Amino acid sequence: MKFLKKLFSKLGAGLSALRRYVAHILTLVVIFVVLSALFSGDKTPTVPDGGLLVLSPVGVLKEYQPEIDPFDAISDEIMGAAVPSSSLYELVTIIEHAKADDRIQGMVLDLGSFAGGGLNKMQVLSDAIADFRKAGKKVYASADYYSQGQYLLASQADEVYLNPLGGVVLEGLSTERPYFAEALEKLKVKVNVFRVGDYKSAVEPYILTGMSDEARENLQGWLNEQWQRYLQTVQRHRSINSLMTSGSLDDFMLAFERADNDMAQMALDTGLVDGLKHRHEFVDYLTELVGRDEDKNSYRHIRHTDYFKTIPQSQRDMNFQAKMSDTQIAVIMAVGVIVDGPGAAIEIGGDRLARELREARFDDKVKAVVLRVDSPGGSAFASEVIRQEILQLRAAGKPVIASMSSVAASGGYWISAGADKIIAAPTTITGSIGVFGMIPTFDETLAQVGVYYDGESTTELPTMSVTQPLTETVGKVVQAGVDGIYDQFLALVSEARGMTREEVHAVAQGQVWSGERALKLGLVDELGSIDLAIQRAAELAELESYAVIWPERETSFAEEMLRELGIGPSAELAALAELKEAVSPLMFLRAYNDPGHIYTRCVECELN
Repeated sequence: MKFLKKLFSKLGAGLSALRRYVAHILTLVVIFVVLSALFSGDKTPTVPDGGLLVLSPVGVLKEYQPEIDPFDAISDEIMGAAVPSSSLYELVTIIEHAKADDRIQGMVLDLGSFAGGGLNKMQVLSDAIADFRKAGKKVYASADYYSQGQYLLASQADEVYLNPLGGVVLEGLSTERPYFAEALEKLKVKVNVFRVGDYKSAVEPYILTGMSDEARENLQGWLNEQWQRYLQTVQRHRSINSLMTSGSLDDFMLAFERADNDMAQMALDTGLVDGLKHRHEFVDYLTELVGRDEDKNSYRHIRHTDYFKTIPQSQRDMNFQAKMSDTQIAVIMAVGVIVDGPGAAIEIGGDRLARELREARFDDKVKAVVLRVDSPGGSAFASEVIRQEILQLRAAGKPVIASMSSVAASGGYWISAGADKIIAAPTTITGSIGVFGMIPTFDETLAQVGVYYDGESTTELPTMSVTQPLTETVGKVVQAGVDGIYDQFLALVSEARGMTREEVHAVAQGQVWSGERALKLGLVDELGSIDLAIQRAAELAELESYAVIWPERETSFAEEMLRELGIGPSAELAALAELKEAVSPLMFLRAYNDPGHIYTRCVECELN
């Protein structure tokens, strides 16, 4: 005992010393950041007359930038798991402003650090680039290699160039998931699954070693529809040889062999690119077009991040006009997996989103709400908490329009069904009307290392514990709950969409649809962007004039401090996103926190 007392005493002293050391370091860091901010100044960049705008998005395309937790940012940087992102609104604002700026002669797409995003988000950005081009200003794109997401944007340019040692392949859309059944069996972990419907495949990774036929059939359907939309977008300005768009391996190999097994030459021969240029050749080419910037030793240009600082505050601030208006349409974001409670910044906390909706209900300035949904669902309980607040908004005389982004499936559809109208993009992934329950138990795992749990209870009612095997009674209760929630899901969709229960069941059972298909099935009202949703909200609220209030937040001092120190998402770490995605299904205990262990979530929809 004396030895343990002495050991813990030394450990405590060591931890106290470490805490004091860290506190001193953080104090010095804060002082350094404050002094830097005071003396650095804020010099507005100069836009070169007749120069080019360099658009260089980094990481994943996002509509909404969530708050950055300082501790998460530091740990992500240390672990190499940080994933950067770019604001879709900011990029579109920059392009629209540059389109009318006489100082900007054209635009260069620098896509080397762009990691893609939801198809409909990338199409919005593609449309903005195409509009810039229609204004008579040329767009140039060049890259060492083009990923499929990068090429979607590059295909909107007037001239597309590729490194002679590079390549671009339209390999198609695909998605894959890890399956853990065999590993869980070896670890003696029992995952108790309860579900309704032939297509609700969210639980399959925990009970199978591969995809079921039903899940594969549904996946192929909506994935092919998404791919056709992609091909339509990349070919609207370019004539691409069908050998590259057919999806046939024989066609691809034929084109490859005709180009003497040269990927870059194949891209040129098939119309994917207009020319092959090394990096310095592309820079020299643009220098000849717009002149040389001696300070930058390059062509005359300004990067989009600097150009954004030159745009008037009234255009940079989405809410500049709305703050002075007494007639507002509030856009509320529902982005991420739906969890019970407040949730993290990258999740939809049922309590947090319900509070935002409630605040809009009691805000006299807000006359209508557009709920922007980008979610694969999650907790059934939290989804219903959110839907009830939507119904309360409508009961208060404030129309609610659900505007679907990349994904609005399962719980994402549940909350959307509470709105007056649902507007989706053609490429939205939606539906997945289904329910499942999942309870892991570790009693056999613990027994492997000689750990057993035992005790007493004051009643005969079975308790639910991860340290004990699930009893038959508990299993019946959970399955009955899943069946009941599914019936409730069918009922609320039936009432909201004016369909019979049988009609809803036919398109439910966990089946996933594209927005275009969902319109034909009666699951959404219209196809369009968030702008159309705002227009419909104004019409329902009978507003002749209004201002749109977008979600915003002040950048915290901690975030600014991290930014000054260079800590946070960086382009070089984007490649590790796939590794993080691969292991994320194993961390299901955090996201699966429904109090009844019942979920409406579409895991296969989480492509972006």
